[in-house]
Amino acid sequence: MDKAMMISIIILVIIAAVEIICLFFCSRLRMKKVPVAAVLPIYPNDDELEGKLEYIGEILFRNPCNIDCVFLIDYGASDAQLELCCDFCRTHTEADIISPDEIEKILSETFAITKKT
Repeated sequence: MDKAMMISIIILVIIAAVEIICLFFCSRLRMKKVPVAAVLPIYPNDDELEGKLEYIGEILFRNPCNIDCVFLIDYGASDAQLELCCDFCRTHTEADIISPDEIEKILSETFAITKKT
């Protein structure tokens, strides 16, 4: 092969290697983590609350968890339900029991959401 052809092939291989490295490795470094909140309303007639809390707990224990915080909103929960929620919050520090009035304030602080007037 001629010398110019060899140089062209080497340059193309180098460019392809740089593109692959940038495509797979550099793009992951630029990704920002977007804040995600889970909201679970607690109603007095919710018989599946324990299962829902277990499901959310399993999601939170996963290694690359996408949920930053869990809000359990008390819409007249019974004492037994509140006890389940308190146990859940003790186990998972990113969980909190709040009233319906607090949700707008907390979400605006957490996600920098401003209320339009």
